[in-house]
Amino acid sequence: MSIQTRLLTYDDLCRMPDDGQRYEIIGGELIVSPAPNRDHQDVAYRLTRLIGDKVDAEKLGSVRFAPIDVRLSPTDVVQPDLLYIRRDRIHIYHARGDVQGPPDLVVEIISPSSEKTDPGRKFDLYASSGVPEYWLVDPATRRFQLFVLREGRYEESTAKDGGLRSEVIPGLVVDPAALFAALDQD
Repeated sequence: MSIQTRLLTYDDLCRMPDDGQRYEIIGGELIVSPAPNRDHQDVAYRLTRLIGDKVDAEKLGSVRFAPIDVRLSPTDVVQPDLLYIRRDRIHIYHARGDVQGPPDLVVEIISPSSEKTDPGRKFDLYASSGVPEYWLVDPATRRFQLFVLREGRYEESTAKDGGLRSEVIPGLVVDPAALFAALDQD
């Protein structure tokens, strides 16, 4: 086992190989994940369509998906599965392909390799970095959680009429039962 002697930064991340792995840095530590499984990809596709259709129809901003580097600090560079940036904040998405600062919405879809990081370290990182809304989706357990940042801490939203309402994308409602039912049909 090698001992990391210094905190890694975005420059270090840029030197990682293009080998199909997902490289992130949290607290200066390198996190490596393999490509996601089929259920993960299916959920990502459905959520990208759901969010993207709403955002595009109303010209609300930009939806992006992994791989995309989100630089939250010099030693915290993550690649969320999906993210949304409001139109008036699109300047944080640079032409070189990275996002400098917190997106308005981050979606993480839990895979076997991220079942501790997404609801743990990333949850805390996104809250401390000021990401207004965080969705945590677990295809294996069919669990969908929508968290809203209030006074620096995430509070979990509750479903109303079978759906969870986004606060950062006006009018967007997610029906978790419908989202996961589509997985069972594949």
